[in-house]
Amino acid sequence: ILLGILVEGAGKASYPKAVDYFVCPSEVTAVFGEKPKELRIMFPLEDETRFAQQWYRCYSKTWGLVCRGDGEVADRTVDKATGVLINRNSKESTRQEIPCPGSDCPEFQAKQCRRVMNLQFLIPEVPGLGIWQLDTSSFYSIINVNSGIEFIRTICGRVKMLPLELSLVDIEVSPEG
Repeated sequence: ILLGILVEGAGKASYPKAVDYFVCPSEVTAVFGEKPKELRIMFPLEDETRFAQQWYRCYSKTWGLVCRGDGEVADRTVDKATGVLINRNSKESTRQEIPCPGSDCPEFQAKQCRRVMNLQFLIPEVPGLGIWQLDTSSFYSIINVNSGIEFIRTICGRVKMLPLELSLVDIEVSPEG
């Protein structure tokens, strides 16, 4: 399940563009309509570190995911010859565990690395058995989901297998700068 669509650039490569509805496969749109803003979901587990994983992720166009960290420890792919983060000129690589500085990381500050949440859930009304996933790198969405999980657990004592509604709503924010 996506939060945007690919738009063809004028003479450029296509790029992602956010939309105000969930972009869903046909199994989901058959239940919720073509452009749903709300999905009725359930979390399959009690442990949010498993159904709402959150990482700092650094990607390369050539190599894909090259570093994944949690703000303390990172698993990074480095160039064997130079020991620096792998790049398009690298011939051989190796994985290294290094300290993860989180938002103080040079790659994060250069917008090559970002926070990503992978939210996994059930959609009981969709036929078949499966886990659906929605990914977001929005700071505010990650905070809102985490706060919602904490609120539900405070009120109900659990989050596993409770009927919930996942909604896509506009919020006004004032980012730094």
